[in-house]
Amino acid sequence: MRVAILEPGAWGTALGIILSRRNKVKFWYENRKLALKINRSRNNEKLPEIKIPQKILISPDLVKTIQAAELIIIASPSFNLRRTLLKLKEFKNLPPLLGIAKGIEKETLKLPSQVIEEILGKIPYAHLSGPGFARQIIRGKPAEEVIASENRLLLKKIKELFRIKAFQILTTTDLIGVQLAGAVKNSLAIGISLTEVANLGLDNKQNRPELIKSGLKEMIELGKAIGAKEKTFLGPAGFGDLVLTSSDPLSRNFQFGKSIYLDADKMRQDIREGKITVEGFNNTWALYKLGRKYKVDLPMINEIYKVIYKKVPPTKTVKNLIKITTA
Repeated sequence: MRVAILEPGAWGTALGIILSRRNKVKFWYENRKLALKINRSRNNEKLPEIKIPQKILISPDLVKTIQAAELIIIASPSFNLRRTLLKLKEFKNLPPLLGIAKGIEKETLKLPSQVIEEILGKIPYAHLSGPGFARQIIRGKPAEEVIASENRLLLKKIKELFRIKAFQILTTTDLIGVQLAGAVKNSLAIGISLTEVANLGLDNKQNRPELIKSGLKEMIELGKAIGAKEKTFLGPAGFGDLVLTSSDPLSRNFQFGKSIYLDADKMRQDIREGKITVEGFNNTWALYKLGRKYKVDLPMINEIYKVIYKKVPPTKTVKNLIKITTA
């Protein structure tokens, strides 16, 4: 298959390298200097230890990149998704899209599929999510991923594309649930990591299972209010991804939570200046607003929101999070 990947970061780059073993893959970056730099070095700084094969075309030319493509993978983070989609709006007869961002658009509270429908209409769309880190998967570590789409033919087509040794692929039509699960787990991981860096005289890792349990409950309650299926959140896209992201140092959201505890002001500034990309930062804002919109009680999300946006002391947030698990 001919696959175009737009704005690939670590995860998009890893997928592109894996797919290029059996398919024709192209990368596109809007930033011309960045595209040329990566093309020369064959290295993405977000996945620094991995070389990009020469056979993958890397270009700032969107026309050249998506020409004859049979699938476009949107790898832009959720806060930049709309910008990328507006570029695609100029083209007619686009192929199906596959999204991989685990986030919600902060300004509109829309999931990726909803932003896509707003801009491009009823184009065939699927979403890939699940537990796994780019640098591990590119080295062959097995991962269980979920592909969601309301288009069953597209589901079948993409599942065949990802018939790769490292992947175990599950499929579902619960597009809302899979997207929401990825966004919620990023936010929850920030809060769970806060409790583990705090010096409370407690074995904080013993609190992790209870925090995950409480977080999963919030994920399910919000999902049901929005129209998702509970089953989705109990599988790899929900529980599985939450466990991994809340416990592995490779998780950027987990590391961000620890950094918030140690120097909250610096972390907020780094995010706003674009020095680091952490989906859970914007997700927390959106999830807090969605909870209020749908009148769903989200105590963990609310506490994480307060420490990030209301500058509540991290020590107080940690104590409140622990109280939630014992309530």
